[in-house]
Formats: sequence, structure tokens, C-alpha cells
Amino acid sequence: MNRIIIFFISLLLFTACDKNEDPSPAPEPTQAERTVLIYMSGENNLTQDYQYPGESFLADDLVEIIEGSYKVNSKQHLICFVDSVGTNNKPYIIEVSNGKTKEVYRYESDFYASDPAKFREVLQYTIDNYPAKEYGLVLWGHASGWIVHNDTVPSVLKTREATRGYGKDEGWDTNGSSKWMNITQMAQALETIPKLKFIFADCCNFMCVEVGYELRNCAEYLIGSPAEIPGEGAPYHLMIEKLFSTSPTFYKDICNCYYDYFLDAYTQPDYSDWNLEGYSVPLSVFRLDQMENLADATKQLMQKFMPKYPEQLDLTNLPYYLYNDRRVIYDVKTVFKKYAPESDYNKWLDVFNTAVPYQAVSQRWMSIFDTIRNDFYTFPKETESWGTVSMFFPQTYYNSCYFDYNKRIRKLQWYNAVDWASYGW
Repeated sequence: MNRIIIFFISLLLFTACDKNEDPSPAPEPTQAERTVLIYMSGENNLTQDYQYPGESFLADDLVEIIEGSYKVNSKQHLICFVDSVGTNNKPYIIEVSNGKTKEVYRYESDFYASDPAKFREVLQYTIDNYPAKEYGLVLWGHASGWIVHNDTVPSVLKTREATRGYGKDEGWDTNGSSKWMNITQMAQALETIPKLKFIFADCCNFMCVEVGYELRNCAEYLIGSPAEIPGEGAPYHLMIEKLFSTSPTFYKDICNCYYDYFLDAYTQPDYSDWNLEGYSVPLSVFRLDQMENLADATKQLMQKFMPKYPEQLDLTNLPYYLYNDRRVIYDVKTVFKKYAPESDYNKWLDVFNTAVPYQAVSQRWMSIFDTIRNDFYTFPKETESWGTVSMFFPQTYYNSCYFDYNKRIRKLQWYNAVDWASYGW
């Protein structure tokens, strides 16, 4: 009996030693299905508005993001870069999941969130630490489409801040000046990382052909609005789930969530004094791998009717999406529909509909400009005539504008792709 007991004890010891000497290899970390980074450039009035003390759209959206994170599963990563206001509140990165936030990195000093180098650094950190099969990027902050500065993150006077691209950073925490990121510089930063599944621009005036063409190598889809968006931005408590949708037409879910939310919100008592019934946020989607085809088709179409300088198109009563000192960036579809020969327009429209696979048309939207709101009544009422995508058309009176759009447009690749120079512009 004793020999039997000793045999089994020896066997167990041998087995245990063998297991320690030859451990099983550690399993490879599981790759997430999708990582989404929300880049919150909030050192501006979206965090601290002196006109409305105590109101913070950034803080409100973080609460919504946390609420929406209950829809994030273990195969998904939701990351936020946050640059807000306060010298004791340096920029930081958090992971959000199941209604909780975890700070994963805090910078030792403040910097401009609009700096393309820092923008790329945050993106690379996210990719390195939260690897996934695909990535999404949300651009949270201020923007005004393609309009560019002369350099990467220039200093500008407060009265000249309409010459901008994305990510206005007021520099309050460094006693600096207001700085923005050019779309051209954004594209260069994004082209150094893996191509994104999508870029969702939760900021104003982003859906213009010039921006889409500039970012054509950076992502599969670009989603956003050609117009101004409300200060509160996307309803993230509802939107987070859509940002992780695996549907082939997930971009429709994103647009419809945004559009339907404000279409309903503007009928609620909080907005009763504004008379906004029927208003929403116009939204559209670029399939970025089709932007070169759209540029080629646009170039061919323009050859059919575009006048030479100093003549110009009469854009009276056509919908536009930005007003600085003049009306700027017009709805491209309505312009071409008015001027192009019908058969040529229809050929172009086939290409446009492939490059712009979805549109949520709103003929009225919240605007800080009385001029835009007053002009709503002159815009076309037929929704099928709207493209919900903007394009810049040179005008002679832009030559007298401080912002000099006719020259600034030359910095964009779209300018050469459609050959604006051949028309004298």
C-alpha cells in the first residue's frame, strides 16, 4: 500500500515539475473589431462660453458619451482625446466603457490640439495601444470646410478667425492666440497611419468636395454636414452605438440618428421661441475612393458651360452653406443642375451618386448668420435638387474680400483636379 501511495505522489510531482518547465505559450492579445477615437478640440467656447457662463458643450457631450458607452462591447474600444480649458487640466486620453471612464494618458504640458503633429501623435497612440481590425475617427470641435491658413498652425487675430480649417484652439492655457489646423495638413497627418474606416466630422461645413478630395487617401468614408451644426453637436448617447455598427451602410445609421434627433428636438418646448419646426442638420456621406472619379466627371462637366474670367456664374437664389463677409460654398448639385446641359448633367449625376451614397436633406438649419436664415425662402423647395455637398465657385467680388477665397482655393488639390486655372481663376 505504501509503495502505491509513494508511486502516485511521485507521479504528481513529476507532472507538476514538467508543467513548470514547459509552460504553455501565452495567448496572443485579442484584436478588437473596431477602435473609435473621438478627438475633442475643446479649448474654445465649446467648453467655456463667456456669453453663456456655466455652459459647456464638451462636458455635456462627455456625459452623453459615457451614457452611450453601455452599448460598447468587449470587442470594441471607445477612446477620447480631451483638450478643454484650464491650466490645471492638461490634455488627456481616456478609455470609455460600460458607463465608466479610465484615464490612460495625461500630458505634462498644454499644447495646441490644432497642431497636426500632436493630432497625429494622439492617433498613433490610439492605434498602438488599442489595435483593431479597423478604426474610426470623430472630429469634435470647430471647423469651416476647406478654407485654409497660409501655414500649419498660424496665429491669427480674433477678428480674422474665419480663415480656418479644423480644431480651433484659443490658446487660453498658454496665453497664446487662436490657431487652427489646415485640411491639407490634416490629410498629411492621416496619410501616415493605417487608412480609417470612417471620419465622422461633428463640426461645421466639412462636407465639401475640396475636403473630400484632400482626404481621399485617409479613410473609406467621410460623414458630416456642409452647413453649420448646432453647438451641442451629435447626440452621443444615441450615436455611440452607430459608430460601431457593422452594417455595410452604417453611415446611414449615423446620418439618420443625427438628423432625426434634431428634427424632433426642434419641435420641443426648449426651442419654442425659435420657430424651428422643419429644421434639422443637413448631412451627407463621401465614399472617398470615388473622389477622383467625381473630380474627373466634374472637370468634364465644367467644360460644357463654365464661363471664363472675368465672367462668372450667377449664383443668386441658390443654396449656400457659409457666410463670412460674402456668401461662400454653394450646393454643388443645384449649381450644376441649373447650368449644365441636361444629358451631361445626368452623366455627372451618376458619378456623384456613387461618390455620395447617402444624403439627409434639410433645407433649413440653425445658423448664426441672419443672412443665411433670411435666404432660406429663396432656395429650391424640391429636395431632389439638393446635393447636401458644397463646392466653391470663384466670383470676382471675392477678390475684394479679406479672406481672398479665389487665391486660397489654389492650395487645395481639387483646384488642379478640376482645372480651375483654365477658366482664368
